[in-house]
Amino acid sequence: GSMVNTGRPLPGMGSATTCSGACRMSMDTKARSIAFTARNPKALRAIRVEGVGIAIWERSAPSGLSELKLDEIVDVRFTADIDKLSATLDNVLDDAGHERGVARDILHNDILLLADHFAQIMQSEFVEIRLEHVTTNACKKFHTDYVTARLITTYLGQGTQWIDGDDAVDCDCGDPHNIQQMQAGDVALFKGRLWSQDTPAIHRSPPIEGTGEERLMLVVNPVEPSQAADQ
Repeated sequence: GSMVNTGRPLPGMGSATTCSGACRMSMDTKARSIAFTARNPKALRAIRVEGVGIAIWERSAPSGLSELKLDEIVDVRFTADIDKLSATLDNVLDDAGHERGVARDILHNDILLLADHFAQIMQSEFVEIRLEHVTTNACKKFHTDYVTARLITTYLGQGTQWIDGDDAVDCDCGDPHNIQQMQAGDVALFKGRLWSQDTPAIHRSPPIEGTGEERLMLVVNPVEPSQAADQ
């Protein structure tokens, strides 16, 4: 059957044998990978390279975040000047019900770090920050984003799933083969269709609905100065 590269089979993914011969053939003649992965933050800069649609910094999730009380927080979504992000984030986390303490400090500092990497790579003075507590299949269909690029990391729970190269070609099997899955802590830049029609990242939320699993995920989007003025 289809396997995720974490070694964990996915529920209800169907089996390769149900696939048409044409689909199997396209899987044998591999398209060039659009993913670049490395174990350091410089990996993220690869998103600026033509033909790269997914850049992943593989890392462990910051330790100590399991102390966060997810049941007592609300989702966060705001736009900020990158230079004023620390103070803004502090206020927003207060309003969202995040208790002050070590786990919150770790979360705060990591969001600042990732937003800073993103702003430098995207040459963006303003960023949109989304911190979401997910218990359902938020975006369960594989899709591309209508943005230039976005940063995604999962702090707690299963990471985002994505497909590469020829596996992105739709076939009759329903779900594509060779679904890749980010681990908690991994940081990805996903190129969107506003940047590239040819190599946008194709991804989805892992299907966790009904399992009792929870996720805490961060999304950072670029913001044009004109949009920032409207906020």
